[in-house]
Amino acid sequence: MRNAVMSGYGFASVVVEAGENSGARIQARLAVEHGRPVILLHSVVEATSWAPRLINQPGVYVTGGAVDVLGVVDELRRDPAEADRVLSDLAACSS
Repeated sequence: MRNAVMSGYGFASVVVEAGENSGARIQARLAVEHGRPVILLHSVVEATSWAPRLINQPGVYVTGGAVDVLGVVDELRRDPAEADRVLSDLAACSS
């Protein structure tokens, strides 16, 4: 339940480290199912069998490190449709 809440509450789920059966893996999967952005570090994609299956999903981004993550977040913030959707989802969660 925590992973489902966290995947919907944040602007995006950023996975910097995760094992094959980790909560981060569950959160990333749920975020994709909910249409939320997921940012995976390239090291996670290389080290797991589940992450490569996510990279062709809409809203999934693969980055090399912190600077790239911030760049993706900045781009998502600049997309008005994405920002409006995320903000309306957050408002619905808080009411």
